[in-house]
Amino acid sequence: MNIALHHFRLVDTISKEGSLTKAAATLRLTQSALSHQLKELEREMEIEVFHRQGKKLHLSEQGYRFLRSAERILAEINSLEEDIQNYKNGKTGKLSISMQCYTAYHWLPGIIKYYKNRWPDINIHILSDATRRPLEYLIRGELDIGIVRTQMINTKITYEPIFEDHLVAVICKDHPLAKKSIISVSDFQGEELILPLYDPSYQDTPVIEALIQAQQVRPKTLHRIHYTDATIEMVNAGLGISVMADWIVEPYLRGRNIVTLPLHHTIAQRTWYAATIKQTPAIQNFLECLKMHFKINGMIKAKPEAEVLLEIAGVS
Repeated sequence: MNIALHHFRLVDTISKEGSLTKAAATLRLTQSALSHQLKELEREMEIEVFHRQGKKLHLSEQGYRFLRSAERILAEINSLEEDIQNYKNGKTGKLSISMQCYTAYHWLPGIIKYYKNRWPDINIHILSDATRRPLEYLIRGELDIGIVRTQMINTKITYEPIFEDHLVAVICKDHPLAKKSIISVSDFQGEELILPLYDPSYQDTPVIEALIQAQQVRPKTLHRIHYTDATIEMVNAGLGISVMADWIVEPYLRGRNIVTLPLHHTIAQRTWYAATIKQTPAIQNFLECLKMHFKINGMIKAKPEAEVLLEIAGVS
């Protein structure tokens, strides 16, 4: 049978309105067009859908059967339309995020909590596999938001500054260097140096390694470790010293035998970006939450905290 969606709407509306005149007005059709569609349906099905009594129409036995199907189909269509509209408006869907280099996400729960309070039907997924190569995952469509420090030249990718940080030396309290007020690159000479595992595929030499090479400093051993927790525990055990972002190491200071010391001012601060390709409302909403979080925590020059809190609360 060649039955179209408008046939289901036709029977459903006539059944509810009780006459062709009222149904035509509801469907914004002429009575003649509506009558033609009904005759077309009845010819296709080879049954009488409605019994005609003057101007009134009453469903036949098979008409009732058709109506039951129409109600289920139209309900599903309406649900589908609502789901699609919610997705377009950023109310439903899935977001996958990852952060280049670091596996620490202690900053994320607060952002997710606020985000989920406003958009509870968005499922947020942390894609840990993308930590080493977030931009490649982004290009393949497997990642929605990559928080990155390095950039790949690709016209499809949009980079939006999110926050700035500073590198600090992470040292066991018992280490002789812990007594210094400022750490210079030359202090890494002959030391066991433990650094987060960066991905060299972006042709980006990490700041510390570049400075070590430029100043011809020779650490005793250079360890590369992918996991932030493991790096911290090795430093805590006195197995070496590390360098990482101040905001990454901060939560690990409590209850451990480690301290952070500033590096020499010649080591520039770094800017982190949110890398995206798709520009959906769900992604844009999450980026706004990211920026507000880091503004409040003083990690990027921005408006006063009180003003940002008013923005989050929706007060202009």
